[in-house]
Amino acid sequence: MEKDVLDNIELRSESVQDILTQPPHWMIRWGNTIIFLILVLILIMSYVIRYPEFIPAPIVVTSQNPPEKLETRTNAKIEKIFIKEHQQVRKDQVLMVLQSTANYEDVLKLKKIVDSLAPDQLLSFPLKEVSHFKLGELQSDYNSFAKAFQDETLFTRLQPYAPENLAANQSLSEYRLRIATTKQQKKLEQAKYELTRKSYQRSQELFNQGVISSMELENEKIKFLQSQQNLENINISLSQMEEGISNINKTKSGTAINTEKDKITYSSQTLQLFEQLRKSLKQWEQNYLIISNTNGIASFQQFFGENQFIKAGEIILSILPENKEQLVGRMAVPATNSGKIVSGEKVLIKLDNYRYQEYGIVEGKVQNISLSPDKDGNYYVDVLLPKGLKTSYNKTLIFDKELKGSAEIVTEDLRLIERFFYQMRKLLGYQS
Repeated sequence: MEKDVLDNIELRSESVQDILTQPPHWMIRWGNTIIFLILVLILIMSYVIRYPEFIPAPIVVTSQNPPEKLETRTNAKIEKIFIKEHQQVRKDQVLMVLQSTANYEDVLKLKKIVDSLAPDQLLSFPLKEVSHFKLGELQSDYNSFAKAFQDETLFTRLQPYAPENLAANQSLSEYRLRIATTKQQKKLEQAKYELTRKSYQRSQELFNQGVISSMELENEKIKFLQSQQNLENINISLSQMEEGISNINKTKSGTAINTEKDKITYSSQTLQLFEQLRKSLKQWEQNYLIISNTNGIASFQQFFGENQFIKAGEIILSILPENKEQLVGRMAVPATNSGKIVSGEKVLIKLDNYRYQEYGIVEGKVQNISLSPDKDGNYYVDVLLPKGLKTSYNKTLIFDKELKGSAEIVTEDLRLIERFFYQMRKLLGYQS
């Protein structure tokens, strides 16, 4: 009985009874599980999603051999244009001529002649052919060379020391003939001397024996002395003739030295003025000729026509080299965060010529970075393009000139969760 009474007693209020009699909502039953799953999903997404750090900078994509930009070095009018837009040109080809006081055709002919002659071939210079050329500001240098060339030619042809050398050779021949004759006389005088000596000795013996008188002995002695004197005179003559030959040889040697000296003087003067003419031609070429230094395709920077005036330092032509397979990018990166840049880091390139939303992004890699900044505080970074101009949309862009754009160097390609803990580590580091 007591148990039944206890079961019938209502211990809860009406509102509590309402809650206890109704089942809980699903949000309440599964809330913790959903929150846990959301946290797990956030962790997974923060691991999957990457949040890299970029260093933006402008970039210029060009070939390994960059396009050659040709500019003028003097204020002048255009006299002749030899090429057309996008024409194939070869190395050392004359593309344009600027007006000068010289006839450019004559100057080009003279330059061809000068370039074809080696220093040891100057005597074959075609002076008559060049004499009617109109050389303008080069005329004085050419006239100096032509005068030196004519002086050397006349010296070589006339040989001014030849008569002196010929006279010396004739004198030598005469001296040698006289020496030969005198030596024959000497032999005769030597024989005569021996006979007079023997005769004098015999007379002296006879005088000692009293056979002849003293007068006869004196006469024999006189003959002996005269023969001795004649022999000594011949020896003196031979010595004088030998001395004359020595003087003539000395004169010949001096003549040969003077000849060689003058020859070297004329030759060196001609060569010096020839090189001066070559230098003046080179200077004229730099001032008044626009010449390609490489094989490639020519492109005008703007419209140009003959008789149009252009200023010094103005770029008028660009030559795109034929070999453009290897493309590189050149960046000027500011100093901020430049210490994070290392070789091999990814570079994302957006070209101005091709909208990246339509064509995609070109990928590159950092090759190297300069050790010191330039005057503006920027570091030069070379970027390799392993895939060329193939974009992220699998499109290959056409390269026919320099391409400008913007690039971003990926220095730290961290995951979102790594960057969160990286920030936490920085905060803890500041507090410590």
